[in-house]
Amino acid sequence: MAVAPRIDHFIMVEQYEPIVYIISTITVIVLLYALFEAYRRWTYGGEKIEFSPLGLRLKNFTKYALLQWKVVRHRFPGTMHLLIFLGMGWLLIATTLRALDDHIASLHGFISGNFFMAYKLLNNIAGLLVIIGSIIAIIRRALKLTPNLPQDSVYYAVHVLFLTIVITGFFLDGLVAAYPGSSRHPYESPLWDPIGYMIYSWASNLTPEGIEAIYRPLWLFHLLIAQLTLALIPFTNLWHIAASSLNVALARPEPPQEALKAYLDIDQRIEEEKPIGVVKLADTTWKQRLDYDACTSCMRCTNSCPAFASGKLLSPRDLIIGMRNLMYAGKWDQRVWKEDEEGEEAKLLIDPEVVWSCVTCGACVNECPVLIHHVDTIIDIRRGMMSTGSEKIPEDALNALYSMQQTGNPFGYNPVDREDWVREMAERLGEDIIADPEEEYDYIYWIGCVASYDPRIRPVAENTIRLLKKAGYKVGVLLEEGCCGEPARRMGEETLFVEIMKMTLETLSQYKFKKLLVHCPHGYHVFKNEYKKYIDYLRQNEETRELADVLERLEVEHHSVVLSRLIKEGKIKPVKGLDYSVTFHDPCYLGRWNGHYDEPRLVLRSIPGLRIREMPRSRDKSFCCGGGGGHMFYEIKRGERIARIRAKEAAETLEKIGGEKRVVAVACPYCNTMFRGEAEDFGFEVKDIAELLGEAVGDGEEKSST
Repeated sequence: MAVAPRIDHFIMVEQYEPIVYIISTITVIVLLYALFEAYRRWTYGGEKIEFSPLGLRLKNFTKYALLQWKVVRHRFPGTMHLLIFLGMGWLLIATTLRALDDHIASLHGFISGNFFMAYKLLNNIAGLLVIIGSIIAIIRRALKLTPNLPQDSVYYAVHVLFLTIVITGFFLDGLVAAYPGSSRHPYESPLWDPIGYMIYSWASNLTPEGIEAIYRPLWLFHLLIAQLTLALIPFTNLWHIAASSLNVALARPEPPQEALKAYLDIDQRIEEEKPIGVVKLADTTWKQRLDYDACTSCMRCTNSCPAFASGKLLSPRDLIIGMRNLMYAGKWDQRVWKEDEEGEEAKLLIDPEVVWSCVTCGACVNECPVLIHHVDTIIDIRRGMMSTGSEKIPEDALNALYSMQQTGNPFGYNPVDREDWVREMAERLGEDIIADPEEEYDYIYWIGCVASYDPRIRPVAENTIRLLKKAGYKVGVLLEEGCCGEPARRMGEETLFVEIMKMTLETLSQYKFKKLLVHCPHGYHVFKNEYKKYIDYLRQNEETRELADVLERLEVEHHSVVLSRLIKEGKIKPVKGLDYSVTFHDPCYLGRWNGHYDEPRLVLRSIPGLRIREMPRSRDKSFCCGGGGGHMFYEIKRGERIARIRAKEAAETLEKIGGEKRVVAVACPYCNTMFRGEAEDFGFEVKDIAELLGEAVGDGEEKSST
């Protein structure tokens, strides 16, 4: 070539240059106004956006927005999204570089020669990525290859716009190359612009006038479509480009398990008869509102939701979109859930059954690629319903809460029964297991309500104590132990939860111990994560300040963690082979919420003879047993029981292993209870990992620790 190839700015369309600036200005105004309105939504009522440390913001933005960390975990839709993201991302960069080349004198002409060739090659690749990605997206949605995707025509229109922009861009590129006044005419090689070269080969047969006649209207059409697509961002699913990027950059600084809001002014609210939680839309936080705006409707939350899978009304995506619709409608002083409203007024409101169907398993939070915390909103609405005395609260939930107040446990059992059992257990395991305020213990063992009152699950506690004593640890059990308050918090009774927390800490303050041992993941979660949200509240009042010190010193361990450590240290040695076919069910509050996946598996793998096979949905993909979120104590009678769906999956897994003795291994008393309700129908037993380990280690009389 006589002249190095370069960008020919406004070739054949010099007279249209002012139109670019006019339309671009309008587009920028539309986008800026949309961002301004969004900011007003998020900060309604004087809410202030809280900024996490800059390093964390950059890390989250890079990981989740730029690198698509959670998007690509699902290979098929993730690859599709990545193709479009990378393609459109580079085309945006290319357009910016082109504008700099044209408008900054010192840079004018810098896209030329070899750099221009690389630039054009990347444009070709990016355009192809967008075409492939958008075609896959259209086919995926039309054929419902990903279940439950919305079929709104807007989703299809967006991809049609993408395809139109890219295809017309390719045609314009080839037409320019064929035009005699272009720096690229004639082509020497198609290697760095293969698609443009194909168009060039066709257009080179046209006269200059013929090229101009095609190029000018096509250029205007391309300009209008590109600018229209940008201007439509706030009104289509493309809005997630802005909202989702902000949502991940401004993500809650604490991990998801600590995200539920603590009401440090709870005493004042009670005194002034102010509601707790979300009653009106105005009660939501700026972060919750940003969550609502950020939803991409990818349906990963809904498709992973056990309540939805069982036929209940809850769809986490629909709940978030419902809150967004209320926000967009400006219903700031409207109660967010439906009581007795009918007709048009009721359409925007959240059905209470949706809120009470949630088992708080965290699958939706775990799956969301843009870090929306669905459970945060659900619990806050439950709090609002509780604090205003809504008539839409399940009766069994209210009965469980009443029992907690009256008897110290959600079952309503007589606490004397528990005390009798502890004393009887002490006769067999050693009187020293009954905690004495004058003694110091390696562990105070918080047994929890389920194991304390269910004779079928009491062996879990007994085996745990026996194993720890065999390893040489001094373990104490409290005679006066009550409920830790977890069901109250899950069901939204925050006031009761706080009162129980204070009583629990008061009880623990009377004993000397190094660590608190808990085998219930729900109790473990509360002690480890949720009590500590109230440490500043406890410090506010003179009478509770000492409880804050107890809480600050509190170290909590789950029995799976302790038992696995004792095995690794050689303090417990399973020697007896067990002829069982076993599959392990990951408890939601041990796994997804607290990250303990390996420890219970290590316990099982250490036992000789077990034939172990994972269920198809395991670890962070585990399917809930259906007992969380308070559902141990109330049930939404719609669709199939969640426990039954999971029990069927467990039975099918055990069938593949074979053998006569089939066991679903658990590490949670809630899971234990839920699976026992289905075990007879599906032909398996349910055993806690402590029971299996105790059986493999061997029984025998234990002497009192000294």
